[in-house]
Parts: sequence; structure tokens; C-alpha cells
Amino acid sequence: MVPYNLLDEVSNGEIKKMNKSKIIKGFCFCLITASLVSCSANKPEKSTLKPVTKYQINTKKTDEAEAIEKLALQLEKQDRKRVALAKAKAKTKAKARQQAKIRKQNQLAKRKRMAQHHIASRKPIRRIVQKKVYRAPSQNIRYASLRGDYAHNPQTISFINMMSSKYGFDRGYLNYIFSNTKSTAFLKRMAYADAYGRRKSHKKRRPGRWTRYRSNFLTEKTISKGVQFWRANRVALQRAEDRYGVPQEYILGIIGVETRYGGNVGKNRAIDALAAMGFNNPRRGKYFRKELESYLLMTRRTGLNPLQPMASYAGALGLCQFMPSNIKRYGVDFDGRGGINLWTPQDAIGSVANYFKKHGWRRGGTVAVPAMASNRKYRSMKTGFKSKHSLSRLRNKGIIASNLGTISGKASLIKLNTYNGDELWIGGKNFYVITRYNHSSHYAMAVHQLAQAIKARIAGRGIIRQASL
Repeated sequence: MVPYNLLDEVSNGEIKKMNKSKIIKGFCFCLITASLVSCSANKPEKSTLKPVTKYQINTKKTDEAEAIEKLALQLEKQDRKRVALAKAKAKTKAKARQQAKIRKQNQLAKRKRMAQHHIASRKPIRRIVQKKVYRAPSQNIRYASLRGDYAHNPQTISFINMMSSKYGFDRGYLNYIFSNTKSTAFLKRMAYADAYGRRKSHKKRRPGRWTRYRSNFLTEKTISKGVQFWRANRVALQRAEDRYGVPQEYILGIIGVETRYGGNVGKNRAIDALAAMGFNNPRRGKYFRKELESYLLMTRRTGLNPLQPMASYAGALGLCQFMPSNIKRYGVDFDGRGGINLWTPQDAIGSVANYFKKHGWRRGGTVAVPAMASNRKYRSMKTGFKSKHSLSRLRNKGIIASNLGTISGKASLIKLNTYNGDELWIGGKNFYVITRYNHSSHYAMAVHQLAQAIKARIAGRGIIRQASL
């Protein structure tokens, strides 16, 4: 509706004074104002519901869904960590393998340098570490047939055929070896003596056999060298005693009697000695041919030149004079260099101790004790390292000892002939074990007395006084 006051003003003549446009504008303004007032009166109440946003929809997820999502994230994180750890381990292992390979190469290079230094610095007797050569060198191919001292020996030809067929040795190589093998006059005499024995004499044996034998080993020079050898190798000797239970002095006694601590390892080539004993010995030729077989197999296994090592007239090798077959049975790599070399002190020490242990050495056992006889009944008794008598029987025969040590059960009665009469000893189990090295009562007693003399010298005392002195 149009306000009444405005119509009055128009009716009063003021309309005429306004412009047409102003009247129209004012009228339009009034209409708009009136329409707005009417609309506001009929406007509905404002809603209290708020609009739902995207964030509010996401927050309406349940607790279970949130837990599942968190668990999935944790599992994914653990998988990533596991993969990373596996990669790190693989990388570490690869690095360790590479380092081990480098260490092995360095060790091989070091061993090669040590071997070269060993060959260059040692005496000619010890220059035996050489490159493996199983076939005859090309310049010696002319040895396709056997020549030399054994060219017409049927035992040699049969042996070559056996080694070639049984072990695969090259026949030309064996022909080369035995063509260069010498049969000396000395070795022929030794083979003959071993086969037929020395000519028996009808003369009565001179007294003092043991005194003369003993004087070859129990000398001031041998005892002094034994003490020097002990000082140079005391660590290896102690280690051998701890491992095998054999006292150090008896290891020293064996090496001293055998080679004077390396001063006499033999003046004959091993191949010459074994061939002479094997091919010219009707009585024990089979045994020495087996030793020759073991010797050639050992040289092939270790890479030694079979024409170089020196030995005794019977073919014993090294500081401890092992026969070739015993090197494989009882030899010990005591210095850890990867091979058995009995020309080195440590391997010789370990091999002697192992030999005694394998033959029944009793740790802490008494070897032998001196005895006295109150009458001559002992002359009718069996004597020597093979004899076995009970201690009660020995007492009944008038044989007594001031101190038996650990000797018990049955013992050996040892009778040694000296310039002053018979010298009696009672031997235990360990005395018999020493005779496994050399089947002789004189030999075992020499080892025992030399061992005690060295032990006394090391302890600061003089040589132990024996009845034979």
C-alpha cells in the first residue's frame, strides 16, 4: 500500500515541482521496501542442522576400522624393516666371504714365502719341499727302459709293474727313478748281513757288552746337545707331554739315540737303502719292498723328490728315524704347516710322542728301576724285554729293588753285561713300549738312561750315577 502522507504531499501540489524520474524512483523504492517487510514477516524459522563436511564424514569411521588401518600400517613398516635387515645381512655375508677369500690367499702366499725361505736357508738335508712331479722330466724321456744297477734285477722289474698297475705310477717315471738308484758296496753288505746274519764266532763273548754299547750314547756331548735341543723346543715338548702323556725326557732320549738331535740323519739316500734291502735281501725283502712302496706313495702325496731325502742304511727317515710306513700311521703335523716333515723338530717331537701313546704308554708309569740279587738264581731265569715275572717270584729268587715306583703285576727282568759283572733291572710296561721302537733291551735302556741324564742336567744336577759307572 502507498503511504497516506506521500499522497497528501502529491495532492498538495508538490508533485508538480519534482521531476518525473524522481517520482518514479521514489515510488519504486516504496514498493521494494513494502515487499521486503512482507517477506520478512512470512520467513520460516532458521534450521539448527549444520552442513556435513568432508572431514566430518571421515571422522565417522568406527574404532574397528581405525584399528585395522593402524595394524596394516604397522605390518607394512615391519615388512620394510625386514627387507632392509635381510639386505644388510646379505651385504655383510658377502663382505665376510670376500675377506675370508683374501685371508686364504694371504695365507697361501705366506706359506709359499716360508717354504721358499725354508729351502734357501736350511741345510741341504732339509731341502726336500719341492714342486710335485709325478712323471719323468721331458729331458729324461730316454729312460723309457730300465737302466743302471737294477736294470736286470727281476725283483725291480716286478716291483715297477706292480706300482704301475696298482697305483697308476707312470712306467717311464719309475724307470727314471730306478735307473738313478745306486747299489753301493756298503748297502750290499748290509743287505747280506740282514739276510744271513753275521758269521757266528766260536769264541766266548767278551764281557762289557752293555758298557760298550752305553758309551756310544751317554756321552757329555750327547747330553749337552739334548739340553740345547730342549731349550730350543721346550714349548713343543711340553705340548707333546700334555697331549700324549709321554715325559719330555723320553722324547729327547729317542731323538738323541736315533740321530744325535739331527746331527746324523743318515748318509745314504733313502731310495738306495730301501732298494738294496728290498731287492737283494732273500730273508726280509718282502718287508723292505713294502716300505719302498710306502716311500714312493709318500713322496707322491707330499711332492718330495724321491732321489733326494737321506736315510739310514735300512731306510729310516727324519730326526726320529721313522720307517716310511710308520710316517703315515704315527706321523703328526705338530707345527700345523699342512704336512708331516720329520726333518723339522716339532713334527719329530709330536710323532715320537704319538708313537709311544699308540703302543700303550702309561701316563706317569715307571720305566725301569735298578735291582740287586742276593744269589745267583737269576741266571736260570728268562731275561730281556720279552720276559714276564711276577714281583713275588722275583723276590723269591732273591731279586729286590729299593723302590719299584708304579711297577705292578708282571715285570721284565733285564740283565746287562758290564765289565764288573751283571747289572740287573726290573722293567715296567713303559720299558716294553720303548722296545717297540727298536726291539732291543740295550736300546731301551740307553734311551732310559739318556733321558734321566738329560732330566738331571736340566734340573741343575749332574749325570745320574748308574751301577755301570
